[in-house]
Amino acid sequence: MAARRKLFLIHAAELAHHLVSAIARDGMAREFVRGYAERHDRRKVVANAERFREIESTISREALLLIAAEVRRLLPRAFALPRNPGAEDRALCDLFYNEFLDALGRALEWPVAESEAGAFRRDLEIYARWRERNSTLPVPSRASGDDSPFPDRCAILLDAAMMEQARRAAEQFQSDLLGLGMRIFGQLGRRPPQQRLSPGTSARGVTRDRGPARHGNKEVHSARKPAKKANRLRRRR
Repeated sequence: MAARRKLFLIHAAELAHHLVSAIARDGMAREFVRGYAERHDRRKVVANAERFREIESTISREALLLIAAEVRRLLPRAFALPRNPGAEDRALCDLFYNEFLDALGRALEWPVAESEAGAFRRDLEIYARWRERNSTLPVPSRASGDDSPFPDRCAILLDAAMMEQARRAAEQFQSDLLGLGMRIFGQLGRRPPQQRLSPGTSARGVTRDRGPARHGNKEVHSARKPAKKANRLRRRR
């Protein structure tokens, strides 16, 4: 039986937390950059520690932009909205999505006074327009690159001197990221089905099974009492 699903606003923050943890904190972007440098003997990509951190941070940001655009597409189906949703239904998706973006900012510790959140949303429009142009394509087709902004933007950051090589690596990374995003999003709000009792058993049967154990405990306690009395008698003597 498939797990039942019900999304709440709190799941928006949960989604942001899991994505930031996997991509930025747990080093998915960092391992991608290191793996590229090792596979293609491009040690200079990671030779400078400060530059390496900058590449990792910026690619992590691009990865979150990519997945955020995909989340927007998945929301109507997750909320089981009709094909032509009304204003209230669209408002529900917008509320969840805005909370998700705000939670991303909190997880990434964006300064409140600066415009990082605004810049993120502006760049997100680039990914959203690409996603709208490819709304009917299956995941493998989207992951192969097409006109996605991710491979080019990622390749320029990664290794501009070997653009085509870096772009192919970024296309594969895009596929991995979309798979990660869909897996995490797909688990939100799902409850495992309740375990069924096997035929011939019932809650009463389970209760009856506990009875002898309690009775047995009483017998153990009653057996201990004479021993305590005997000890007291010895002390008095």
